[in-house]
Amino acid sequence: MARPIKQGLDYYPLDVGFLQDVKIRRIMRACGIQSIPVLISLLANIYRNDGYFLRWSPDMSFLIADELGVSEGAVTATVDKAVQVDFFNANMYECYGVLTSEGIQSRFFEAASRRREVRYDARFLLINVNVYKNLVNVDNNPVNVDDNPQSKVKESKVKESKEEGEERTSAAADEIMGYYSSNIHPVSSLVEKDKLIALVETHGDAFVHKAIERAVVRNKRSLAYITGILNRWEANGYDEGISESHKSSRNQWQHSEDYERFMREREEHKRKLRQRGS
Repeated sequence: MARPIKQGLDYYPLDVGFLQDVKIRRIMRACGIQSIPVLISLLANIYRNDGYFLRWSPDMSFLIADELGVSEGAVTATVDKAVQVDFFNANMYECYGVLTSEGIQSRFFEAASRRREVRYDARFLLINVNVYKNLVNVDNNPVNVDDNPQSKVKESKVKESKEEGEERTSAAADEIMGYYSSNIHPVSSLVEKDKLIALVETHGDAFVHKAIERAVVRNKRSLAYITGILNRWEANGYDEGISESHKSSRNQWQHSEDYERFMREREEHKRKLRQRGS
């Protein structure tokens, strides 16, 4: 069995001016001196595991509190303040529940630049990583097949199917990027482009299109807001978000042909994702 490829770091740099940083000073003033070991533990967990982000959860809060001998409330308060002062990126925390920042990502990818390969998830990127040549998308894992004619025929069919699927996804992503550029703002970076493509691959173009429409109607023209809508739909099902006073309108929508078609497309997309992962 091949040895697992290491993702995290064995050590990470801590700036000598760490305690003089205004963000750190604000966190200390609000949360007390115990916030410093909490921050250091958070950074250690980020760099040690995925390297450039940490999925935040009640379990992680407990583990850090138990490690340091402080209350879970103290850990949570430190995280909340760190997000507030932009020590951790607020959009990533609100949309995905992850702790990260541009500085953390720059330090990690630079430290890992000499490795044979490094895995990444485009949804969580805040920096342009195209300068690094060793990055591997987490969904692009090779599959070994037997070296016989039957396997080759099967492999050829799978390859053709995959290429057709990629072409459809690419065309759908191009259409979404055009719609996004016309209604939100022009796609300004490769990072933003990668994030849009990831949304189409995860949720399907129909749902991304509908989420963009929602953002325009509410005048919340940002990728973070669109991502938040899609994540809520994925977790809770489709919801037009209409107030209690407009329940009748929502009921009319939920019994309309558009809604039924929308939900069929959503289930079909989820089925294809499951097949792709099998």
